[in-house]
Amino acid sequence: MKKIFNNITLLFLLIIVGNLYSQSSQDFTKSILGSWIGNGTLFKQQANFNMKWENDLNDQFIKLSFKNSFEDQSGVERVMKASAYYSIQQNVGQWFDTRGMILPLKLEISENSMVVFWGNELTERGKTIYTIIDNEHLTVQDFVFNDISYLQFGEATYERLKE
Repeated sequence: MKKIFNNITLLFLLIIVGNLYSQSSQDFTKSILGSWIGNGTLFKQQANFNMKWENDLNDQFIKLSFKNSFEDQSGVERVMKASAYYSIQQNVGQWFDTRGMILPLKLEISENSMVVFWGNELTERGKTIYTIIDNEHLTVQDFVFNDISYLQFGEATYERLKE
């Protein structure tokens, strides 16, 4: 009888944790949807950022449309565009960019933040941390993995655009 009670208790706790995680994912998703404009740095240079988060494909995915631009040390403007699809329910996604990179994504989501681990042993690897400050502001930090640790190469503060 004690074993049955322990199994029922464990099942109950797993359901509660799953529901809390689902609620946190939904809170984050609701907060990040929309268009954002940001300023910050990339590779120690001033940079501009734009991103738009929207539900797509019958709300089965969250789509990110992204663009950054900065002048490199030689004065040449560098622009990168990307699209990513995120499955919040499965904590995975896929990134596609104008460099020709296709990167697998793994997500860790809480109520006010999402950490996206990108790449694998066959591609470049890193992580991006999205942190919602309030309904109108968020920060993004980008890191590349160099075999033993993460090195930050970008950061920005975004403001929500009025639509």
